[in-house]
Amino acid sequence: MEQTVKELLYDAIYYDESLVAHAVYYAVQKGIVHLDEPASRIPKELDYTEIFKMRDENYLQMCTIKLFTIPLEPKRHALYLAETEDAARAKHHKIYGQLAQRIIDISHRMDYPLFYEETGLSKTFRELKREAVKFPYYAGEVLGR
Repeated sequence: MEQTVKELLYDAIYYDESLVAHAVYYAVQKGIVHLDEPASRIPKELDYTEIFKMRDENYLQMCTIKLFTIPLEPKRHALYLAETEDAARAKHHKIYGQLAQRIIDISHRMDYPLFYEETGLSKTFRELKREAVKFPYYAGEVLGR
């Protein structure tokens, strides 16, 4: 059975696919498709200028939790899931007892896996975000650039 527009919208929101969610929402609001129709009925030709505007204004209030990295020393970084840089900085100060000199938004890497040696498991930051109960959330340290 083919995915419905409603299911596609739900999945886009669940997986933080903001552009897809806003495009589907736009198509429903304009009456181009209905929620119970097959998702394949959504035309590719939509007003993307308007959809990008909706996404940039975060009309659906998506992706409010971002991924931040704070360099600790060369090639070692602390990672945080937080709404703002200031929240990540405060959590960093609480954990490490030092002020963050630099903080970088790396939210575009939400789907990268993080390997936990203690458990032998890896999870993406997006999965960690879904599991976290409270933000800001300390996601651990990584070695790299």
